[in-house]
Amino acid sequence: MTFRSLNEYRQSITEDDIYEAMKKIPGYLDITPSDCMELYRVAFDHAISKLKNAIKADQIMTRKVITVNENATLIEVVKKMADNEISGLPVLKNDQTVVGIISEKDFLKRMNDDKKPSFMRVVLQCLQTTGCIAADFNNLVASDIMSSPPLMTSPQTPVLEVANIMDKKNMNRVPVVDGQLKLVGIIARSDIVQTLC
Repeated sequence: MTFRSLNEYRQSITEDDIYEAMKKIPGYLDITPSDCMELYRVAFDHAISKLKNAIKADQIMTRKVITVNENATLIEVVKKMADNEISGLPVLKNDQTVVGIISEKDFLKRMNDDKKPSFMRVVLQCLQTTGCIAADFNNLVASDIMSSPPLMTSPQTPVLEVANIMDKKNMNRVPVVDGQLKLVGIIARSDIVQTLC
């Protein structure tokens, strides 16, 4: 249930609902249905606000993160992604600070003449040309095709804020970093879905 649908649910409760609920409470209540409705709205909004900020990034992030160095060859990057069955990973400098993210989309962009990240465009291009369109990958390193600068988050960022960033930027993962930009974890879309469900 999204927060939009929760707000719609809140608005679907009427004063008649409040009145019927008040009749079921034994004893005398010195409050009007309108007052009760206003109290309910304020309490509901307060509860939603608490929920939105209750779960922090460090509570759902994956702590053991598969990474590559910015100077790793693309063959090393692809092998690491394939061996671990992941579609993207953080790229680190030698001092372990995050400098980028490399994902399947970055490879697809590089493999398309028009730079649109579409698997079907890559297939089309492969069918229409001779030779391998990824041949130049042998001479490239992670920093040549990674997305940079990466969007990152802190361990104390509320999960719903991370989800909003991922949604607005169409991202599948966000590195979690400390104050020195050192990687401490990663949050994937699947982590958020699992948490919210």
